[in-house]
Amino acid sequence: MYEIVKVVKGYEIKRMKGTHGVYHVNVREGKGFKEFLTFKTIKSAVEFIEKAL
Repeated sequence: MYEIVKVVKGYEIKRMKGTHGVYHVNVREGKGFKEFLTFKTIKSAVEFIEKAL
């Protein structure tokens, strides 16, 4: 089960419930696939979203 930690520019930063240190950002989703990136901190995920997406 995943929980949403933060929403930046419409992109959700999620982590596995009860864990710390692994955060996922879904970049693209389609029929039958999901492309996501993994980050070690929330700060690095936010910086990536603001610069690249």
